[in-house]
Amino acid sequence: MESFLKIVKSETYALNGWDFISGFANIPFTYYYKNTDASPDFMPADRLRAAFFRTLQEFPILAGRLVVNSQSRAFVVVDRDNLNLPEYIESESPIHYSFAECAQFNPGALPISACIVGPSPTASADGQLKLLNVHIIRLRDNSGLVLFANMPHYVCDGFGYSAFMRRWAEVCALMHNGAESVPFCNYAFDRAILDRAMPEQMQPLDNACRRVYSTRRVLGRFLSWLSPEARGRLLVEGCKRMPVSAHIFHISKQRVAELRCRIADESPLRRISDNDVLTAMISQAVGAAACAASENMGFVESALRLARRPFLARDEFMSLVIVDIRPRLKQLEQTTPYVGGCITGIPVFSSLRRMSQAGFAGDKYGDKDGNKLDASVLADACAGVRQMVDGLTDSFVSGIDYAINRDPTCYAHSLALALTTPEKIIITNQTRFGLYDCDFGCGAPQWVCPPPTFLTNFASILPASPNSDGYKVYLSVDAHIMPNILANKLWSANTSLVY
Repeated sequence: MESFLKIVKSETYALNGWDFISGFANIPFTYYYKNTDASPDFMPADRLRAAFFRTLQEFPILAGRLVVNSQSRAFVVVDRDNLNLPEYIESESPIHYSFAECAQFNPGALPISACIVGPSPTASADGQLKLLNVHIIRLRDNSGLVLFANMPHYVCDGFGYSAFMRRWAEVCALMHNGAESVPFCNYAFDRAILDRAMPEQMQPLDNACRRVYSTRRVLGRFLSWLSPEARGRLLVEGCKRMPVSAHIFHISKQRVAELRCRIADESPLRRISDNDVLTAMISQAVGAAACAASENMGFVESALRLARRPFLARDEFMSLVIVDIRPRLKQLEQTTPYVGGCITGIPVFSSLRRMSQAGFAGDKYGDKDGNKLDASVLADACAGVRQMVDGLTDSFVSGIDYAINRDPTCYAHSLALALTTPEKIIITNQTRFGLYDCDFGCGAPQWVCPPPTFLTNFASILPASPNSDGYKVYLSVDAHIMPNILANKLWSANTSLVY
């Protein structure tokens, strides 16, 4: 740490709308490492810590404080005389790695929770909102190690998070192999780089995106008035009062390919990606589950639920698909890796009842009574996703940039929409971020996963572990609709429950 304290400089980083549009959420992942050869030199604590602070030299923004001024403009202030150092905790567990492995890495198998943060950024024990949290648990007999790391979306997105984690692992591996010095890598934190990458031509937002980014709401004004710490505390307390159930599922490459072929028979789309198929499947499963739950509600419960969703039609379901704008901005790809916020949610609206019409059992499409149905429901959902992806041009991104940056409170109104829309799912794809590339010198992780529960109605498409193919899907939803998802024939016929 001393070397970091000597080299760090005081600096202020201005944040922008892209940082705050998803700033209400954390980026928490837990990594499981196995000591395969029972080495006494397995990921030693002093080397991990030394590599951590060496990597922090390249990411000084993570030692800053989040500050919001009276005009709602946000900054990260790094003051070398008053640093907000990351939270770094080390623990030991009486559990052997083999036990966690036999439990398929279910977080409940650990007596100590690896996850030390909630779904939203809040102040830590010292009253500061930390921009990086780490918890390292060494398992019994040095048989393995569980590493938890979290960053708030205020300072980075999944790309930036993974850049730090891979770099920390790379630096540690170099130290493990006896490197006398570690070459310095450069990362871009200046938000002006993103401004310069925006094309001059700006495409107006469509109706769906205007509902997300241009509609002002009373709740949004209240949320923007709160400090980031108070807003996070409010969101975390709200999550505690709304039971959430989460599971991880596995779907093989073969299953995805079979579904893609069947969808292609019902769709004029020339290209259907794995992401299109998985996003459509998730939307259908959650939408159908929400529809079934709403039909079984009593009058009072139904009225209260409708009161929460004044911005959607009665039969409307919203899939908020998270997209990375980097591939759309060619100029940005030519610069030093930009690790600031570069994601946003694009809404895809569907009919709840239409979602509930899809069925799949064995090798035949069918409903619960065996009546034959076609694949048109998934085909329609795929078409909506594909249309959204293809329409996200650089000029459209520039239109979103204008909307979220002309009003510094835009993020709060978008958050208000998400909070008041019970029939929704937020879907993110994290297969491109190299979660399993974090080898600290003693082998890649055997398992990487989100926390036991997260935000309500949130889905993450994850890479499969090294010993399996296909994808993992993490679903964190209202507890009352999870039984309907587990009973969904289309979902259960094509996925297997991990835990």
